[in-house]
Amino acid sequence: MAYHHGNLREAILERAAEVIAQDGVAALSLRGLARDLDVSHAAPSAHFRDRRALLGALAQEGFQQCLAAMKIASEAAGPDPVARYRALGRAYVQFARDNPSFFRAITHPEVESHADEDLLEARAVWMETLRDGIEAAQAAGWQSDIEVTTLLAVSCSASIGMAQMVSDPHWNLVFDDVDALADAVFDLVVHRSRITAVSSGNKRRKAS
Repeated sequence: MAYHHGNLREAILERAAEVIAQDGVAALSLRGLARDLDVSHAAPSAHFRDRRALLGALAQEGFQQCLAAMKIASEAAGPDPVARYRALGRAYVQFARDNPSFFRAITHPEVESHADEDLLEARAVWMETLRDGIEAAQAAGWQSDIEVTTLLAVSCSASIGMAQMVSDPHWNLVFDDVDALADAVFDLVVHRSRITAVSSGNKRRKAS
């Protein structure tokens, strides 16, 4: 994959994503990317001071792309706040499925321990979107008696866990259809719990 013209920074990020998808994060190096793009070994350092900075840039791009996909999915889910919240989580999993390299950069330990201000901001916007989704769903009657932080933890556990599974081809050897499994998990976490909350509320009203 020789680099000819254009934005070298974007070309480096694109090639880095390909390397991670093919061989994992451990295979990533600035020298290797320079070789793949047929540029001098020092050229990538003009944009990324080291491997950690490159991973951070990938993660920031990943958060931004993921958030955009989540918002699109939420809008497509219609007016029901609970359905919109479910769509946020399901879109996160689908993003990991479609973009395993970005997902691995987002969750990589090196990125987590050396996040810069831009990455922290991107992550904060992502978390705030989830929190807003929970609060809107609660206002519509979903799990209104449970703290937002608890619901956020449960939802993130399900989303991140399923994202790990769908982005790892080895899980396809364990489960026949990880996408169908993801749908079932989100139905359990969101829709069934909503039905339980609504049913309980109806019973309480009848009893009174």
